[in-house]
Amino acid sequence: MGSVGAAALALAFSGFATGATAQQSDTQQQSGNQSAETAPLELGPISVTATRSPISAMRYPGMVTVIDRDQIELKDPDTLEDMFRSVPGVHFDGGPRRTGQVPTIRGFEGENVQIRIDGARQNFVSGHNGRVFVDPALLAGGEVLRGPASSLYGSGAMGGMIALRTLSADDLLDGDDTLAGRAKFGYQDVNQEFTESLVVGGRPMDGVGLLGGVVKRDSDDIQLGNGTELVSDDDIISGLAKADIQFTPGLSASLSYLVFNNDAREPANGQFANTAADSDITDKDIRSDTIRGQVLYAPLGQTWLDLDASAYFTNSQVGQTYEDSGRIVDQDVDTYGLFIDNRSRFSLAERSSLTLTYGVEASQDEQKGYDSASADGTRSGVPNAEAEFAGAFLQGNFEVKDVIPGTLTVIPGVRYDSFSADSDIDDGSSDDEVSPKIAVSYEPIRGLVGFASYGRAFRAPSINELYNEGTHFAIPLPNGQTAVNSFVANPNLKPEVSDTLEFGVGYERSDTLLKNDAFRIKGAYFQSDVENLIDISVNSAGPSRGCFIPPYTGCNAGTTNTVNVPEAELEGYELEASYDTPRFYVTAGFSSIDGENTRTGESLGVLTPDRLSTDIGLRLSEIDTVVGVEGEFASGFDNVDDASEERGGYSVFDLYLQWAPSEQALQGLTVNLGVDNVFDRDHERVFAGVSEPGRNLKGSIAYRLAF
Repeated sequence: MGSVGAAALALAFSGFATGATAQQSDTQQQSGNQSAETAPLELGPISVTATRSPISAMRYPGMVTVIDRDQIELKDPDTLEDMFRSVPGVHFDGGPRRTGQVPTIRGFEGENVQIRIDGARQNFVSGHNGRVFVDPALLAGGEVLRGPASSLYGSGAMGGMIALRTLSADDLLDGDDTLAGRAKFGYQDVNQEFTESLVVGGRPMDGVGLLGGVVKRDSDDIQLGNGTELVSDDDIISGLAKADIQFTPGLSASLSYLVFNNDAREPANGQFANTAADSDITDKDIRSDTIRGQVLYAPLGQTWLDLDASAYFTNSQVGQTYEDSGRIVDQDVDTYGLFIDNRSRFSLAERSSLTLTYGVEASQDEQKGYDSASADGTRSGVPNAEAEFAGAFLQGNFEVKDVIPGTLTVIPGVRYDSFSADSDIDDGSSDDEVSPKIAVSYEPIRGLVGFASYGRAFRAPSINELYNEGTHFAIPLPNGQTAVNSFVANPNLKPEVSDTLEFGVGYERSDTLLKNDAFRIKGAYFQSDVENLIDISVNSAGPSRGCFIPPYTGCNAGTTNTVNVPEAELEGYELEASYDTPRFYVTAGFSSIDGENTRTGESLGVLTPDRLSTDIGLRLSEIDTVVGVEGEFASGFDNVDDASEERGGYSVFDLYLQWAPSEQALQGLTVNLGVDNVFDRDHERVFAGVSEPGRNLKGSIAYRLAF
């Protein structure tokens, strides 16, 4: 453990914390038991991720989407892919298995998308074993910030970031409740998945909130839309324990522990539509633990002091045992981190203000690989290595009203980061980067916002990209030889750097057509020019001649290494719109993206077809029911270099219903029913030949009891 790790754990165990990403609820999809005539609607969700300080998602000069607990409970997702599927510009790669799903934002994936749970970085990255492990049933909400975020969050936020917030006692307790519990049972037939969960929260004394929760999922093979079965057997237990303490009105703290454990049976490569030969089936032990502590200090009347000090430790581990040979391989990643930031607020004039957000952050990753089949126990593609990061940032938020008509907001920011990496095969490398950003929004009349931004983002090469060695894949030949494609380390990789311009406009208004309605629409165009994009280069034309000519010297299948692509460009459009009334709601999201190597014209990035998502819901408050239909529409995709990778367009519909009776005898009961892929459509969202799950009938029943 390095100095960063020791300091992180010291701070984690010396303090506690409240949730780092608390947010207001978006009323867009709440069931709401008030009458259709009286239920008030609020305008706009609040983001705390976009600027590290609360700001209206509509007025933020960029694109950010907030998902709250009500939306999670209404849609009842079983994976993060389900939770974020309708967000424009967001796509989950890797195929139907939950263990292989990897989020992408605006064509960036892997280390280019930063993921945090309660502020704790999730830095696990593997070839085919997923990116982040958490059960949505333990989440209170999430935010997706699209676009460069390195000026606040450092390396790895070139495409944006996903910030998840776990449940706290306040999410379960209402009003004067001192103790509450919620039990839930569910089933879906597309993979014969049974789900059981229990969450209990309490306030044993004033200012103290305690919460504990456990979720169990047990599933079998996935029924695909093309009629085949995908080998996938999950046995998952997830847990959360959290303590929140409010010492004074300005001082709060908490400590939390989040765990995810999946005993799975599936191919070694859990991505794509890999049905796998028996020799490739493995028993996987997937485990992730996050310990996080945080102290918030904002004394009343002290506008210059709003301190957040947090520390965390995350361990993510994937172990695999091959059923036929007994071979064991393992990847183990430890992340230690801490960050301290503060917000100082000033009044500059009668109706103008300045908020300064500044702080420091440090983290350390340690990775170990193991392979029982290698002589020294090292694992190909998983080098024993570590990396350290340290950064400092400053951001201003100037809000000026009525100097010119309306409200002008200017948000400049800059962050400095240094980073280093070393491994068993290299003395180490180090570098530093400066990430500036400036964003401007102008609201000439109430509700109408135009915005523009420029941001520079970077990503340091990962330890896997720098130091990968050993076997990538092997091709058995009829003559008994084996052609091996080998990883070649590249410790001279340069950091990726992107410059992004973004322009957009948004509009929101209440009482537009009906009393208590709310209309919102926001769209943006972005263009990212990327230097030294890190890409995988597989140099293989099949087995070499030496594989067929005795004495078979020089038999190989080429090499694989990571390289810098000198110049690349990604651009696209995003649009979000909603119309919400106490009786019904309509939402829509659209995204389009293109990317290429500007020197060769070849496609780059994780490109997707033009995609439109819709959600139409009806609130039947007389019977305490919400019913809705979601649609996903994608154009045919031919933006590929190989015609075999083209795939057709599709239209898919999902139905959902939630019944939460308000009558005294049934209060606390919630029933969810749904049908995914209603018409059992065979479609390909990820890659050509990778079918999605077929029709899925699902349901759950939950009961909340409070005292």
